[in-house]
Amino acid sequence: MTEHNPIPILSRDALFRAALTFCLDGADASMYATLKGAGQAETIWHILVEAHPSGSSSNCEPAMKELERMFIEGLIRWGRKPSNAIMNAFRTAVASWHNRMQDLPNRDPLALADWFTVDGTQWIVTPASPWWPQQLEDLAIRSDWAPPLCLWGKGDPRALTSCDKPLGIVGSRDVTEYGRYVAHTLAEQAAVSGHLVVSGGAMGTDAAAHWGALNALHGRNQSGIGRTVAVFAGGLNHMGPMRNHELFERIEGQSGALISELCPNVIPEARRFLLRNRIIAALSSTLVVAQARLRSGALNTAGWACELMREVYAAPGDINQPVNAGCNKIINEQKAVLLCAATRIEDICHEPHRPIMAFDPPRHEPDTNQSQPPKEARQTQHAQQQHLPGNARNQHRPQQPDVSNMPDLRNQPSAADGKAQVIKLSNLPESQRLMAALIRECNKRHLITTPDALLRMAKTSAPDDITNIATVLEILGTMELAGIVTRKADAMVLSDLVV
Repeated sequence: MTEHNPIPILSRDALFRAALTFCLDGADASMYATLKGAGQAETIWHILVEAHPSGSSSNCEPAMKELERMFIEGLIRWGRKPSNAIMNAFRTAVASWHNRMQDLPNRDPLALADWFTVDGTQWIVTPASPWWPQQLEDLAIRSDWAPPLCLWGKGDPRALTSCDKPLGIVGSRDVTEYGRYVAHTLAEQAAVSGHLVVSGGAMGTDAAAHWGALNALHGRNQSGIGRTVAVFAGGLNHMGPMRNHELFERIEGQSGALISELCPNVIPEARRFLLRNRIIAALSSTLVVAQARLRSGALNTAGWACELMREVYAAPGDINQPVNAGCNKIINEQKAVLLCAATRIEDICHEPHRPIMAFDPPRHEPDTNQSQPPKEARQTQHAQQQHLPGNARNQHRPQQPDVSNMPDLRNQPSAADGKAQVIKLSNLPESQRLMAALIRECNKRHLITTPDALLRMAKTSAPDDITNIATVLEILGTMELAGIVTRKADAMVLSDLVV
């Protein structure tokens, strides 16, 4: 029986947190402190509406004083002391919140269920959800930034809490074959061991890491394979780059998750990538920088990870290559541990485990009047909730991966159990026969058979069959699992048993 992804309950608290997030311009410590003082997002919203300058002064002034009271109480609970400068900054923040509030299509967040979920195609999780990554609260250690109020997502929300100690992998977009190999190999081994792999969905290192985690599924039972989560710097209807569209679909289809702390329609501006990096660092228990230049977003992520007391590893590289300078620098400064091998995941991760993917019913949130979940979720959540309008009831359910076209590795010859069996190329799928031919052609030309070299060769001899690096990595991963190819240093080598 096919297992469906659970649908996080779209509660009142989620909608009010979404509305407050819409009013922010990034990680707003003032809002976080106010929420700590108020206790509920709904309380802040109603007082914020009353304090709007468009209202009567008889309402605005008392409401503003109440906002300030909640902010001060929250600051104190946060372990910080209010000052004149802090209070002035808070008043400036409130004015900004009021300006952004004007752009909402409705002042009542409960009427915006469809709008905030893009007609039910995105879900929202809050700190009250069983699938909320509690490690995000570590972001509160800095007074100038704060944890997100909520997260928007596509895919399976259980992926967010499927591993107690996720592995983050980051690096440059202009990654070399070496950096791509490190990211892909680590991610694949981590997923095979049941660990969650976190990255940023970008080209280069991020894509290699996500594809590595996805590639771990081939020939294995999905229930034992770790998931992967991509964190974005804008709304999820602006996921990019477009070249990674297939990657995003595969993450969603293989019970991973695509998440953002930003509302739908928010454009991923450059400054938001630096804020996104703190989410990647916070989600990760261990962070690996596969390859980075001196000026790199990956080093920004590593800086956050260090401040959050995460374990940070970096892959060393050729000192004459600028693309390795960032990793070499943080190793030299003892901000990262030198990654000794990309093939020994047990050196940097906790014990292998099965992903935690239980259909736990959502916890009750602080408010008592929750909105109506979809019918499927209602059957397992036994809660009396207020009905929400429109398509918000029809939350999107990503489909399980289509494995109908995947080669059945159980029927492929192998050298397991010490019995050397001949592998006939004529019995292999066409894609693997083509890859074997590319490897042999590289050998004839005395080229190192890295994935990038094979892709360059494919662009000449098989441009319609192998179009991108993801396809190369996927085919090689399947062949390696079946014993058709092996890794020697950075090269892929055909097994001696192949005839």
